[in-house]
Amino acid sequence: MTWSAKRWTKAGLLGIIVALMGTLLVLVLSGPSRRVPSVSALAVPSTADASLQEFSFVQSKDGRVDWRIQARQAQVFDAEAKAVLSDIQVTMRDAAGVSLTIEGDEGTINTSSKDFVIGKRSGNLALVFKSGYTIYTPRIHWTNQESRLWTDAPVRIAGPRLEITGQGMDALLTIREMRIRRNVQMGIY
Repeated sequence: MTWSAKRWTKAGLLGIIVALMGTLLVLVLSGPSRRVPSVSALAVPSTADASLQEFSFVQSKDGRVDWRIQARQAQVFDAEAKAVLSDIQVTMRDAAGVSLTIEGDEGTINTSSKDFVIGKRSGNLALVFKSGYTIYTPRIHWTNQESRLWTDAPVRIAGPRLEITGQGMDALLTIREMRIRRNVQMGIY
């Protein structure tokens, strides 16, 4: 009895399948200690280029301070042009003297573009305007090039005899325009 090409092919494939099954069986039986742990894509690099207490960053234009961000603690990563901040306070002021204060638990700032994100671990940030209005949201983004505050999160705006709620917000500070994106409800008291 001679082996035909079909039988050799079948025997070869069967051998490969048995080898793969054996390898898989060895990996499963060796347990989790041999498995490589997964890495989160959002993980911060383990070693910062600098760790600072009392971090401060200022944006000014024409000799006037536009905004100042201060943090109790910062981890600075030069290669990413990024600082990871904790216990943050931001003060913003426009040319007409309108001022805004934001306090948050955590955030990041891109030290090159000067864009930042601030959030609370639980509850909402309070963006307090000197005029008496307050915006509540869990996380806020600042895009420096556009002078734009924005969020995709739920928003509540409270002020004298007024309350507005909705989902998502864009505020362009240079033209003093604010837009709630969707699910807007307004109450006048």
